[in-house]
Amino acid sequence: MKTRLYTLILLAGILTILYGCSDNQAKENSTADTPVIVKTRHVSTQSITEPIITSGLLASKKEVKLSFKTGGIIASISVDEGQTVRKGQLLATLNLTEINAQVKGAEQNHEKALRDVGRIKNLYADSAATLEQVQNASTGLEVAAAALQSARFNQQYSTIYAPENGQILRRFSETGEQVTGGTPIFVFAASGNEQWIIRTGVSDRSMVRLTTGDKATVQFDAYPNTDFTATVTEIAQIADPAKGTFEIELRVDAQGKKLATGMVAKVQITPSQTQASLMVPIEALIEADGNQGYVYVLNSDKQTVKKLPVKIAGIYDSLVGISEGLTDQATIITAGNHYLTQDSKVKIVN
Repeated sequence: MKTRLYTLILLAGILTILYGCSDNQAKENSTADTPVIVKTRHVSTQSITEPIITSGLLASKKEVKLSFKTGGIIASISVDEGQTVRKGQLLATLNLTEINAQVKGAEQNHEKALRDVGRIKNLYADSAATLEQVQNASTGLEVAAAALQSARFNQQYSTIYAPENGQILRRFSETGEQVTGGTPIFVFAASGNEQWIIRTGVSDRSMVRLTTGDKATVQFDAYPNTDFTATVTEIAQIADPAKGTFEIELRVDAQGKKLATGMVAKVQITPSQTQASLMVPIEALIEADGNQGYVYVLNSDKQTVKKLPVKIAGIYDSLVGISEGLTDQATIITAGNHYLTQDSKVKIVN
């Protein structure tokens, strides 16, 4: 009797287990067949302007490097960095011993050439000299005159004078140093009607999108709550061989603020040239990582979906630009996509 009871209990347990498995399987099948409620939207093509972000140093448009024409030993430097100077003020001079000697020698050669021309012409008048000798003496005089002019020119530019009223921004040398011709001694900025510029480098992809006249917004750490306006004024057509970037120049509107050379500027340029891009709502994007992401696309049967990888070009407010992975004919899932799998069936409730 007990054995039969145990057998009935065992059979009841087995039947319960089998029924439970069957019921779970039915529920799973029912869930798999139930369509996910989704919303869709067609991919759109829009013209966008992607800003160019860069940085650079502020400088004066009238900033110049001052140097000696010839080389030599610096005899004196009369100004320091930051000093304000007036037009024509003596800033530095070389030791002129050697240069003055060259001028003196050129003057004596010129005087001798003058005497030679006068003597040869007198002899020619007395038929004691030939025309060729007169011509040679005249040529010698011209050569001596040119050499004198060159020596005096070098003498003149062996001293540095302030070209305008302004300020000494940088000083590179000291008294007693030997320098070569053309070596910068000062960086000088003229004052009055100040024009501020920023020079910075951009990539080739950014350079081709820029044109002169494009507008920009500039920020300085000294004025954290102020946006300065700027305009692209120059675009280099040759890349810097050391950096591989193209230098551009922007003119900055000071807006009545006090600016100074060397201030670090954060620049956002808005190119006037636009580019077409496929756009999807940001909520359509799933599993995004960097510039990679996924979207669900409605199949042609309008009942199933396909998960596609896409490349993100940029984010513009509530839209995402897609550069690869979609066509302008695609219909994407914008709501309910986080409940989807590759095998999901969907029901559209737009």
